[in-house]
Amino acid sequence: MQYGFLKIDIRSPFPTTQCGHSCQVEKLFDYHDPLYARVFSFKDEEHFILHFSMDLLAFDLEHRNELQEYFQGYYNDKKLRVITSTTHTHYANSVRDPEYVKYLCDLLKKETVKIGFREISDVKVSYQKLHTTAVGKSRISGYETDNETLGLIRFCEKDREFFDLLYYNCHPTILQANVPYFSAEYPGYVLRKLEEAYPDRDFSFLQGAAGDISSRFVRDGQDYEALQKLGDALLKDIDQLYKEDPEKKDLILQYKEAEIEFDHEFTPIDLSKIRSDLSERELETIRLGQIERAKLEKKNNAIFGSPIQKAIISALDLNAVKLIFFPNEIFSAYMDYIDLNKELLVSYSNGYGPYVLPIGFKYITYEMFTDTLTQGSKKRIISTLQNI
Repeated sequence: MQYGFLKIDIRSPFPTTQCGHSCQVEKLFDYHDPLYARVFSFKDEEHFILHFSMDLLAFDLEHRNELQEYFQGYYNDKKLRVITSTTHTHYANSVRDPEYVKYLCDLLKKETVKIGFREISDVKVSYQKLHTTAVGKSRISGYETDNETLGLIRFCEKDREFFDLLYYNCHPTILQANVPYFSAEYPGYVLRKLEEAYPDRDFSFLQGAAGDISSRFVRDGQDYEALQKLGDALLKDIDQLYKEDPEKKDLILQYKEAEIEFDHEFTPIDLSKIRSDLSERELETIRLGQIERAKLEKKNNAIFGSPIQKAIISALDLNAVKLIFFPNEIFSAYMDYIDLNKELLVSYSNGYGPYVLPIGFKYITYEMFTDTLTQGSKKRIISTLQNI
């Protein structure tokens, strides 16, 4: 087997807006911290995996397909599969800026081929998980979940740890929406601290099913100091996992991919059911949700675009744990349909789509206005998650 890892600085060389909040309309050129694409690759006789974890809000399916076609040609290898994921930071360069997206795709093609592969043998992988609300929990008043999950996947070669893959499912929206700079938010901060503590290892990050989870009811501020405080709390949990001695299994690669069709309906939302105990921020987002829904109905939504018609769901089984990649902002309740002892659900991967609420969800929230999937579509999602 061969392994490769690369960090690519993806900061724009020209001003762009941020992407993630409706108020982000000013073009900026100040970076509080770097934005990266972290690329890891494993390949053996049957598999060639290139995974991109990017400090972006999203990365569309058409561009993932573009990268896959390019690298299949470059390496002359049709079995190569590209998996694109984003940390979903709301303070990165805008992926709705066509000039930046072209720059980004060209950069990824040019730099990724510089990845240095090395032979590895006797590779073991371990998986640990921990329930923690160190950074976030349900951001919806009255609606709770116990699926806030920290995952740590560790790769060792002959007992030498060389790569760690971190998983957490919480929106990177600790900062105020109108901060005048770009930032990789808490995922970037946590990764930077881990790289400083363990300079002989590579690190990457997977954003989980965070549709309903943010720092709204956890943070005590929305500046970078508050971000550091929550990031440090998560680092303590990670350190707890490092002190454990998990079961190690042989690294065995298996990859599957499934395409599912989405059906949509614009069911009227009864606004009389809005809860009386909502915060002003929640009421504000409901008003914004009504605006976004009107745009979706006209199929000219600048953030979400037209309702997506299909999704690519892929699964990368590492033997110790299976990673299931899904494009939408899916609610953490869908983690109930997989076995968290051996599977993790990764969002914002291989494309991007609006929220996917649980079937029968009753709370009037911002997320409800952009979820137009039919019950049948959601059942297909559940079936695919369970069987891929």
